[in-house]
Amino acid sequence: MRHRTKTAALLAAAALAACAQTPPASGPGTAFVPLPPVETRPTAAAIAELEHVTLNDRACLIAALYFEAGGEGAQGLAAVGHVVRNRVADRPTGTGICDVVYEPGQFGWTRKVPRRQVADAIGADQRWQNAATVADGVLAGMIPDPTAGARSFYSVLQYGKRSPKWARGMTRTARIGNHVFLR
Repeated sequence: MRHRTKTAALLAAAALAACAQTPPASGPGTAFVPLPPVETRPTAAAIAELEHVTLNDRACLIAALYFEAGGEGAQGLAAVGHVVRNRVADRPTGTGICDVVYEPGQFGWTRKVPRRQVADAIGADQRWQNAATVADGVLAGMIPDPTAGARSFYSVLQYGKRSPKWARGMTRTARIGNHVFLR
């Protein structure tokens, strides 16, 4: 039990510090502020134990953060992670993170990146490591929800100043980087 408490404390310090940083300007070629080294994070097994999620669910969350918000900074990554968690909470008992991430038509990247190709991105670069660090913080409950309970979001890069039709009638809760969050 003591190991899990120390692990959670290390994770909290690393993840919260990363989320407190001002996100870099968004856009192609924008550098991502690196998060703390992997050694400061708990192992995947420790995260699964903390939150009772499967390692596969953890991998699905990391992939969602990587492909949806990889260039958005730590707060943008955390926001997307919380949208996934908020959706899981709205689904029937037994619905997992992978079920939500791969639900048809919910996340644009899942239409563009075949599931078998996700493995090619795993651990490939600093962006993946950043997504993993923030995903672990979200799963451990150590990063507060910057979206105020959002269950949806869209990219202003895709839609510009107009919100998509599906978003009309929803309440805007935050804009973080290039994403607008709604519930």
